[in-house]
Amino acid sequence: MQTDILQKQLQSSLQELKAAIDKFEKHPSPSTQYAEQLHTAIHQTNKLVSAYLVLKEHKDVSPDINLHMKLMNVPTIEEKAAIIEPIKEPEVVESKPIVVEDVKSMEAVKEAVVEKVTPPVIEVKPAAKELPKIAISFNDKFRFINELFAANAIEYNIAIEQINTVTSLHELNNYLKGLASIYMWKEDNEVVKNLFTLAQKRFS
Repeated sequence: MQTDILQKQLQSSLQELKAAIDKFEKHPSPSTQYAEQLHTAIHQTNKLVSAYLVLKEHKDVSPDINLHMKLMNVPTIEEKAAIIEPIKEPEVVESKPIVVEDVKSMEAVKEAVVEKVTPPVIEVKPAAKELPKIAISFNDKFRFINELFAANAIEYNIAIEQINTVTSLHELNNYLKGLASIYMWKEDNEVVKNLFTLAQKRFS
């Protein structure tokens, strides 16, 4: 189970954090080295606690796409429904009477009215190019499921579905970093590199 593995890593990280706090507190004027060790330990523990909370909330198996949407700070369907746009009151423009002194003035008024009535030119933008879906071979699919998603096909399918919905390389990279943090992927792992490369090809 992913939660059990993560819990062990978290306990180990907490021990390191305790040791770093002890070193820092014992010295009346802690050195930069002790301060850096404490900072690193706090950061690592915080990251593991966050990942542990996400996994516990979703009971190790993500039943829907909300887990992955949270990684991207995208509101879920329920959150979107709770956001209600305030209705703006229409502006009331007071009309001033037009005094026409002669025929020339009348022509000027007509021209001014025609200018105001003429509808604005609407620029039609071409439809955005639809991005291709991530291309994964049969062999790669099984490697990703077994090595990156702890043999959990449901979580793999949700991740791939979300990768196919992101619309920019920046969003994709943020999402992949979130997955790497939750599943404890190592950046130099060949299977991880392969998934990242295939996902980024959608934008090349």
